[in-house]
Amino acid sequence: MLEVRWLGCAGLEVTINSRTLLIDPYISRPGILRVLFGRLQPDRDLIGAYTARLAGAVSAVICGHTHFDHTLDIPEIVRILGCRAVGGSSLKTLMDISGVSSEVLVCSGNEYLKLEDDIRVRMIPSLHGRVLFGKIPYAGEIDPSLPPPLKAAHYRLGTMFMPRIEVGGLTLMHAGSANFIESELDGQRCDVLFMCVPGWKAVPEYTTRMVNILNPEVIIPFHFDDFTRRIPPSGNIRTLAFTDMKGFIERVHRYSPGAVIRIPKTNEVMRF
Repeated sequence: MLEVRWLGCAGLEVTINSRTLLIDPYISRPGILRVLFGRLQPDRDLIGAYTARLAGAVSAVICGHTHFDHTLDIPEIVRILGCRAVGGSSLKTLMDISGVSSEVLVCSGNEYLKLEDDIRVRMIPSLHGRVLFGKIPYAGEIDPSLPPPLKAAHYRLGTMFMPRIEVGGLTLMHAGSANFIESELDGQRCDVLFMCVPGWKAVPEYTTRMVNILNPEVIIPFHFDDFTRRIPPSGNIRTLAFTDMKGFIERVHRYSPGAVIRIPKTNEVMRF
């Protein structure tokens, strides 16, 4: 039985046979004033409580790109768990300046990694959505000369990936931002597609061509939650403004009519 828990934002916890893979885990969720004007630090109490609840040994932590809402907590999680991290060179820089010495598998694109006998990951090159006045926010690499804690703007994009995970006979795709490179997806397909919602209108092909190419059986919208608010026990978090979830679902359904579209709650466990 494959279990996937949505952690909020683009964070996923994928578990099979007592082995767990984390993708973009973001637990701390600092408030809006801290994000806009302060320096960001992982909340060690929240992260410690989260890692203590993990049921299986963690094979690796995957990083799709290095904006703060994808990577703020990765160094602390890896430090606690002692597991590998997988991502671009900016992730390695972040780990180094954070003083975390665990193994980092640095990828540039299309690496095919066997993490366990039944867990394989391909780091497919991708693009970030145009979510900030029609532009990609905070492009470039993390500056290795900057000591943490970093400001939100210091968490540069780095290399953008759309991880493809083969696990338990299923293929999952993690679209952590609303964009893609069509040529990189040629010949690909997946069973379950996790799709970032914010920014979808700026790249219309994301909800048409991408779902046509990947032809998923299940589509799960995510990253639509307000990432500056803590997750309540109910799992019902405030949706980001201007996402137009209804329009997103209608468009995706029009171009992928055979797929099941499932809107998750944060910390909900989905079984496949």
